[in-house]
Amino acid sequence: METLVDQNYVGKVLIAHPNLPHDNVFARTVIYLYQDDRRTGTVGVITNKKSRFDIRSLASEKGVEFGDTSQFVYHGGPVNQHALVLLHTNDWQSTNTAGAGRKLCVSSDEFMIEKLNNGQQPTYWRLFGGMSSWKPGQLNAELAGEYPFQAENSWLIADAPEGLLFTTDGDKQWQNALSLSSNQLFAQYL
Repeated sequence: METLVDQNYVGKVLIAHPNLPHDNVFARTVIYLYQDDRRTGTVGVITNKKSRFDIRSLASEKGVEFGDTSQFVYHGGPVNQHALVLLHTNDWQSTNTAGAGRKLCVSSDEFMIEKLNNGQQPTYWRLFGGMSSWKPGQLNAELAGEYPFQAENSWLIADAPEGLLFTTDGDKQWQNALSLSSNQLFAQYL
């Protein structure tokens, strides 16, 4: 059986534990993990917290007239909040695209918004401002409830299906992720 230390978290979702205090920045969040390295740590984006900024306004600041008014930038996390990260299906790429788990990629470059605007879009995508990160070993300690972290406030973890990440957001996505985590945990014991 794979231990937490041996686990690679790329392609997993962290689900905020229901006991996490509501004033915590990660309360009721779902975080997709797209990078996990023993030397540099773990990085992901909060997938269910829509920001108040639409992509059209952001594109306008960069001199691009973005036609779609329905797409919003999501709050990816408290780290480097001005950095833009695009999480998307692997049927599309830009100049700085990297694999991010099974069937998904991340892109972060100057051209991705222009490409999206010109109709060159992946099947599913979501744009994030900022990210969430953990130094090497920190996420394992949080998941294990090691001091100074508390097990009753720890993360739940699950494999991430695309439908969870791109078709819902807000509390609905968090509740769906809780159910997914429970079902996957139960299936391990059958």
